Amino acid sequence: MNKSVISYGVYLPYLRIKRDEYISALGSCSAAFKEKAVMDVDEDIITMAIEAARDAMAGLDPAQIGALSLASANFPYSEKIMAGTVIEALGLNNNILTCQHGNSTLAGTEAFLSAMGMLDQTEQKYALVIVADAPVAAAAVDLEHGFGAGACAFVLAKDEPGLELEGVYAQAGEAMGLRYRLPGETGVRDIGVKTYANQVYNEIIKGAAQGLLQKMQLAPNDYSHVVLHQNDAKTAAALAKKMGFGEEQLNYGQVFSLVGDTGACSAMLGLCNVLDHARSGERIMICSYGSGAGSHAISFKLSGACKNTRPVKSLLENKKYISYIYYLKLKRCI
Repeated sequence: MNKSVISYGVYLPYLRIKRDEYISALGSCSAAFKEKAVMDVDEDIITMAIEAARDAMAGLDPAQIGALSLASANFPYSEKIMAGTVIEALGLNNNILTCQHGNSTLAGTEAFLSAMGMLDQTEQKYALVIVADAPVAAAAVDLEHGFGAGACAFVLAKDEPGLELEGVYAQAGEAMGLRYRLPGETGVRDIGVKTYANQVYNEIIKGAAQGLLQKMQLAPNDYSHVVLHQNDAKTAAALAKKMGFGEEQLNYGQVFSLVGDTGACSAMLGLCNVLDHARSGERIMICSYGSGAGSHAISFKLSGACKNTRPVKSLLENKKYISYIYYLKLKRCI
């Protein structure tokens, strides 16, 4: 049975803050973005998730969705089934299969792969995957500078043309001190050794990507597009080039500089931007990443139309800039 993404949707907050605002207020900025997306006072993970899902579901009968898979490293509740809220907001059936993934930025692809599996267990035609995130850290922590916000959603189908799943390869290993959050804390932190963090990131993603290439018996030039998880743009681009991917393969998947680090949404948001430009017959590889550490490398082939209502470019252009002081107010730091 072939399984494909047949439609997708994206939501980006209207508010943005420029890197220059950080430099003006603090004298420096630890993240190399141009601007990043910021949630307004009336937005959270679930409101973003629902907006992205509505776009992905446009024109589909909600009764045909038999599975719902959610992902975020920053759900508004530490313990609560968020599927109920999403089901009510989207008008889905109450008896659908659900799962929820969190605790890591790897949650996005975990939710996606879970939904692919749940398709086998439902009589309905479709599964819905929603990934939304907005990483949080204390204002005084360098990690915070790059943190953005966003959401994306995908409708998966059985035996329909679209973005077909071809194969998956996973890599995991122990790496202490990288982007963790202890019980009772709201913000993430790490030990602050960037060289160590980059080394682990490179090793884990490289292991997953090369394992996938060997499994699929393919080479980097067999892919038209590659998307790596982006804690920052420079590290992801440098690693992709080391693995043999060219700049033209990276072009559309690199979105960090305009939205920031969107956590569990990072690789999936890059995939959505690629789909806005991809052509039938092209192969796409995405590699997710979670500190700790793990990665999923996933191979897709576009075999037919993959619908969306709003391209990522239009969302990037629809924005309002805010000051650093107003940003701190939104974050409830002042």
